Amino acid sequence: MHPDRVYHVEHVVMIDGAKLYAVTDLIFNGEHPIAVRIWGGKPGKEYPLVSVPLDPAHLSEHRDGQITHRYERPIEWPHRQRPISPGAHEPDTPSFGS
Repeated sequence: MHPDRVYHVEHVVMIDGAKLYAVTDLIFNGEHPIAVRIWGGKPGKEYPLVSVPLDPAHLSEHRDGQITHRYERPIEWPHRQRPISPGAHEPDTPSFGS
């Protein structure tokens, strides 16, 4: 999916119990808002690589510089894990040059 327009949404981020704010790319699939953290693809053919749908009930338009929207809840990003091959062993300590 290549978006027609990319917006910017301000949202809450909780770090070590502190409430901070971040700005993330925002696209729409019809009427459905989607926050995009990481893009894939070539220039002009980008697509969301890591994204999450947002609840429209907590999204409002907000014009402040490049920020176009505000989301009133923290965005829960999926946790990406590196795939582990069957039979693969990860050493307990890093090896340097061996």
